[in-house]
Formats: sequence, structure tokens, C-alpha cells
Amino acid sequence: MNIKIKSIFQRVTVLMLAVTLLVQCNKNDDVVLATDTIDAKLAADPELSIFRKAITQARLESFTKGPGPFTILAPTDAALNAAGITEANLATVDSITLTAMILNHFQNLKRTSFEFPVGPNAPMASMAGFNNFSSKNLTTNTTYVNAAKILQTDINCSNGIIHKIDKYLVLPTISARTIIKSNPNYSLMDSAISKAGLSTIASFAPATGSATTIFLITNASMISAGYTSLATIGALTPAQVTTLTNILRYHIIQSRNYSIAFKGGSTKTLQGSNVIITTNTPVTVKGTSNTTASTITTPDIIASNAVLHEISGILLP
Repeated sequence: MNIKIKSIFQRVTVLMLAVTLLVQCNKNDDVVLATDTIDAKLAADPELSIFRKAITQARLESFTKGPGPFTILAPTDAALNAAGITEANLATVDSITLTAMILNHFQNLKRTSFEFPVGPNAPMASMAGFNNFSSKNLTTNTTYVNAAKILQTDINCSNGIIHKIDKYLVLPTISARTIIKSNPNYSLMDSAISKAGLSTIASFAPATGSATTIFLITNASMISAGYTSLATIGALTPAQVTTLTNILRYHIIQSRNYSIAFKGGSTKTLQGSNVIITTNTPVTVKGTSNTTASTITTPDIIASNAVLHEISGILLP
């Protein structure tokens, strides 16, 4: 699922930006004159050229050259390109948004790979004012932040430490419902949410207070289940709306699950019954009344209040 950079990143709050800019002004008055600063290590790594250019463009070198200490989760050029961020289009991102994008990869302390919390989904505060979530696979000795894998750990610098990651850490500034509404491929699911009166639930603010996991139903999958058009959904009888409501609630899990952190087996849904998750590559999920499992076709779409995964089918309780 491709979401344009501006539509993802321009919803940063004035308060968060004021805090981050105040930190920048107050914390980094001094500059470390050394060849092993964070800035120097970023400059020496050809895989991190876009990230360093973004730092320079946002005038945040006072961090990377300053006394620190800071922890930097540095996305590779390949990771940024996969997110639609290139050296050429950095110039199109306004300075406030770019500052927030970068500071979401900064932590205001030195954290070695041994000091990342095991999780799953253990929060770590970024300097952009958001939490990113650490999950460790102790069997493979692999650490993930959100859905990003740490490719290279513990690049020590005189003013902090760098960990190289394989995905860009998206700013969680857009709600799950907004993501659904903004993509025409989910228009039937969006219509179904409205018809079922699930606006509060579909805003994905569960009673537990934690973020949810949403399995996204494409228009093709909705059509295959008989919800063939907006008009068809609008004309559903009360009994049919009850069925639809149960189906939609069956696509919501009341916990944050990135694709790398799913555990195989039965998982309870908001509807009350379980889906079966298999941790293959890709991850699959199967409803009680499904004859075959659906695969996660687009994983880890990050919202302010959910992690969304597009699936290849529709889950039936």
C-alpha cells in the first residue's frame, strides 16, 4: 500500500514540534570535533547517504555532531527508497515535517543492542514524541523496532551509537479509519464500517487502551463475500447488518501485532471467537468458517492507533 509522503507526515502536532525544536536549541549548543561522531560515521557509510542528507537538510547536525549521547536508528538508502523517500524528493518535504521524520529515529540516550527491551512491543520513546516498539527474537538473536529489523548493531560513536535498520520508521500520525478512507481499494470495507455503526470501534480505540491490529479487506474480497457494491451494503436488512458487524469485528485484534511478532495458533478477536495464525512467510490467518487461509499481502501499515495488514481474503467467524 503506497501512501504519499505528505499525506503521512504533515499531521505532526504543533506541541510535539515545539518540544523537539526546544530540545534541539537547548541540548546541542556544543559541537564535538571528532572523526568518530555520529555524523562522521553516517558520512562514512554509503548505505546511509539519504538519511544523512535528510539530517543536513533539516539542520539537525547539531545532534549528530553534538555531545549527545544519542541512539540513532538509521534506515538504509534501500529502506528509504522502499518507503518512497529518495534523495531527489527530500526537497519536497517541508522542514517541520522532515524534522519530525528524522527525530522519530533518534533516542535521547545511548542504548546498546543489549539494552533494547525484549518485548514484544516494548515502548521506546523517540525524540519526535512518539513511541517505537522493540521486539527481540531470542532464538535468532534478532531485534526489531516496529517492523524494522536491525541489520547492524552497536556502531559506536563518540557521542552515541547507531543501529542500522532495514525499514523507515513511519510517523504514526494518521488514524486507521483515515487510512481506510483514503484508499479506494478499501471503499467497500469503509462503507461496511459505516453501515454497521462501528465508527467508534473502527476508530480503533479499544477498551484496553492499547493499539489494535486490523486485517484489511480489499474490495475484491468484499465482493467475493457478496458485498458487491456500496448500494448493496446500503440496502442490507437489520439481520444482514448483524452478520456484517460480526465479520468486521472478526478482523480486529485488541493488541498491537507487527507481522514479525505474530505468534502461531489461536488468537482472540474483538468479535469474541478466534482466528488461526500461522507464522509462515508470508503470515497467514484463517477464520473458523474459512476453507483456506488468507495471506498477509501488505503487512505493517502503521496508524496512530493500530497496525493494519491487508489480507488476500475475508475472515469468516
